[in-house]
Amino acid sequence: MENLTFLLNHPNKSYFWVICDESGTLIEKGQGKSLKDIVSQKKLHKIEGFIFSPLLSNKKIEVPPAKKSQILESIPYLLEDNILGEIKDYHFVMTSRNERGEVNVSLIQKTFMDQEINSLYEEGINIDSLSFLDTGFQINKSDSFLVIFKEYSIFSRGSEWGWCSETETILSTLKKSLDEFNCTSLNVYKLDQLEEIDWQKYIQTEVNVNCTEVKDELDFLEKALPFLGQNLNILQNQYAPRIDWKELFTNWRYALATTSLVIIFYFLQISLDIYQNNSLSSELEEKSKSLFYADFPEELQSNDIQKALKNKLRNLNFSESEPFLKTVQNLTQVISNNERVSLFSINYDMNRNQFMVEIQCSQFEDLEAVKSTFLQRGYQVEVGSSKRVGNSILSEILIRKS
Repeated sequence: MENLTFLLNHPNKSYFWVICDESGTLIEKGQGKSLKDIVSQKKLHKIEGFIFSPLLSNKKIEVPPAKKSQILESIPYLLEDNILGEIKDYHFVMTSRNERGEVNVSLIQKTFMDQEINSLYEEGINIDSLSFLDTGFQINKSDSFLVIFKEYSIFSRGSEWGWCSETETILSTLKKSLDEFNCTSLNVYKLDQLEEIDWQKYIQTEVNVNCTEVKDELDFLEKALPFLGQNLNILQNQYAPRIDWKELFTNWRYALATTSLVIIFYFLQISLDIYQNNSLSSELEEKSKSLFYADFPEELQSNDIQKALKNKLRNLNFSESEPFLKTVQNLTQVISNNERVSLFSINYDMNRNQFMVEIQCSQFEDLEAVKSTFLQRGYQVEVGSSKRVGNSILSEILIRKS
């Protein structure tokens, strides 16, 4: 997978970019006024960038111990005296609180973000992360970086702080910046066409200066890339990276198609089962009607077979003293009350006015217990055939009302 890293020289409106593989090996590099052409030609896994401009600023603010969300809510009030204009006109992101109780806040006017970031989105360039170059260096505790691009320069203490301004302004305040952060090492990137700099004139302290000359911004990006990182991504909140739905759909199209087919087949199976169940139900209802009216031809035919059957059972008595349905209730209750006995089947012989109940029990003592209970309730009980089925006994009981 290929990753693109770019540097935006905002004063000159120029992009400098390198493309590397996963191991960091350089594949391609270039520059131009836009990223649209190179992004459209390549299938890139990730796009991250760095930007420098004197219009961008960082503020160090001392804050009390609190959750990051609480500190973030207080930032607008703490910044009111440090900016020109209304805080609502600025987009800002911040670092975590350090051991000195400070946070670094990167400030950008929203008009700047709307022009630069939204224009990239409109061109179909979805950036994963973007940081100020002055906060983009990965540094050790006593290190610092200085980048000199002709009229503009950048001093960086990594995510702690940094700034971009005219070169002479940066150099004139260099000693103060180094002393404030107790820096003992200054790593310099300078255009090779610029004059040599007398560092003792600007530093006047024992600071180890490591100077690397570069041809241009592209050469700088290639050489400094191992030291750069997204310490403070400004693409947050309303400027967060947009989801490329088209690419997402393209990458997952086979999985989505497979999932869709599974869902379709699942609902087709459910629909087929419902149709078959409805068909069987209708067929069963027709058979029930046919059997009912064959046995009871004197009954008026009705579409509601359940109602007709209930009326018939309601008027049917097992004996002069007990309705039919009450008897069925008593039979099932006696059996269900015995934990070691289960009902296998129940049939009613209208001609003999008796029930034939098949029960399944563990041993013959359980059968005798059920028989005794029926006798106590006033039923005539006759035990029919019995047979062993596995570890259980299947027995017939004929029951009449006394």
